[in-house]
Amino acid sequence: MPDPISTADPLGVLARLVEVGEGLVPADLIDTGRALVERAGQRRLIAPGVGVVALLGATGSGKSSLFNAICGAELAPVAVTRPTSTQPIAALPTAPPPAVDSAVGRLLDWLGVHERVRIPETPSWGPSAVGVGPSTVLLDLPDVDSDVTRHRAVAERLAGLVDVLVWVLDPEKYADAVIHHDFIEPMAEHAAVSVVALNQVDRLSDRDREAATQDLTRLLAAEGMAGVDVIQVSARTGQGVPELRARIRAVADAEDVTHTRLCADARAWAALVRERIPQEGVDAPGPSADTSLEAVVQAAGRAIGVERIADAVGASMRLGAARRVGWLPARWVSRLRRDPLRAMHLGADVRGHRPAPDGPTPVVARTSLPAPDVAADAAMRVATEAYAASRTRQLPDAAREQATARLCEGAKQLYDQLDAAVARTDLEQAASPRWWAVANAAQVLTTLMALVGGAWLAVLYLMDRYLLLPVDPPRWGHVPWPTILLLAGLLGGLALAAAGTALARVGAARRRARARERLQRAVAEVVSTSVETPLEQELARYAEVSGLLDTLCPPSR
Repeated sequence: MPDPISTADPLGVLARLVEVGEGLVPADLIDTGRALVERAGQRRLIAPGVGVVALLGATGSGKSSLFNAICGAELAPVAVTRPTSTQPIAALPTAPPPAVDSAVGRLLDWLGVHERVRIPETPSWGPSAVGVGPSTVLLDLPDVDSDVTRHRAVAERLAGLVDVLVWVLDPEKYADAVIHHDFIEPMAEHAAVSVVALNQVDRLSDRDREAATQDLTRLLAAEGMAGVDVIQVSARTGQGVPELRARIRAVADAEDVTHTRLCADARAWAALVRERIPQEGVDAPGPSADTSLEAVVQAAGRAIGVERIADAVGASMRLGAARRVGWLPARWVSRLRRDPLRAMHLGADVRGHRPAPDGPTPVVARTSLPAPDVAADAAMRVATEAYAASRTRQLPDAAREQATARLCEGAKQLYDQLDAAVARTDLEQAASPRWWAVANAAQVLTTLMALVGGAWLAVLYLMDRYLLLPVDPPRWGHVPWPTILLLAGLLGGLALAAAGTALARVGAARRRARARERLQRAVAEVVSTSVETPLEQELARYAEVSGLLDTLCPPSR
């Protein structure tokens, strides 16, 4: 049993989802989720307690100017005519403790940020409390809408790794589709670690500034970031920079902001999964055929030949009775007939393989049962598919098709398992009924009587014919005892044989019924193990995946 997953730990839920979602969640998303779990472990080990804040924006939004204003010094190059941030630049905190400085270095190496500058202790302008915190790094990233593919790729990669996202927008392009549709909207789950700055507000009148702010707030709310306030700033005049700096520090200094960011990544991943695998399937009407598990059991029983085997059990007992309780002079005829169970490699051939009461299940040789005919095989496959379709009707199409395909693939091995189950089934061939010994003794006795009577009569005939010594045998009334012995032996043997045969038929019918019941039970166990249990496991796995997705990304969201 897996350890319980705390719903308060989205990363634990994500790890479990990646583990159990194989085959249910699209492979590309499983790979993404697995990479996220691995990245989360690395991030928390590399630099715990150190945060990374990144400024993201489109060309001309003034990121670099705002970066310098927050740091209080000209650390990033600024140009009016073209973008200048072609590589990310990291502003390191002023005089951090050695442990923090070492952790910052490891973290930036992991992020792949090589251009690093130190925020000066004495800023060139602005208040003395510059930067975004004593253990927080500020990044200036390339433009997210850059025409240079590798510049945009760098921005996209780091946007997926940093702890706090500061979206820098300008009055002219604050509603630009690239930054909203490609970046902000997909990262709506990251609202708790996001800050939005409307830069260059000094270019607007008070009325236009408020209108732009309200419109941007509306856009953010429509994209799932209703709780994120828009901060009006001007990197050129310094307006709003202290407020922005304070807001960034508040978000970055929140308890375990790295964990918050990673949890947001987990929820965003879950939202993508939910889009790809809807949580509820179509309640389509079931197939017209019987869709119960019992229908599969019956079809499997017909395919493996339960009735044929049960008939062979009855015939085998009747044959055994003919050899043990039949009329002794005619038993040689029954010896010419082959035991039908032996023909199937059942019964006497597997007596030595019976399991001990507390011992392991023995290895049983294959039987010689004939392969199922085409009709029986098709009927079993149809019953299996109908059962699977009935049980998975509530699943989405992809999951239903996958579950049915897995089940039908496993059903290909069903005949081997059914064959082994039949071979292990006790068909009551190891012992004969006790009355057979008594009947056999009676048959031997009657035969001896007939032999004695016949021999006696033969001796009397030879003495009278060849020795001319007529001997008058003892009589019972008028009937000689030799004749009585001969007739009693013959007629008694025939009567005992007839009675024994009748009793054997009754016993054979009962044994046939018991064997049929055992065989049906064995077939049901195989079907349960090979059909029902895998399907239940698949349904349970999908239910767990759905529950974990609901934990990370509730349907109402």
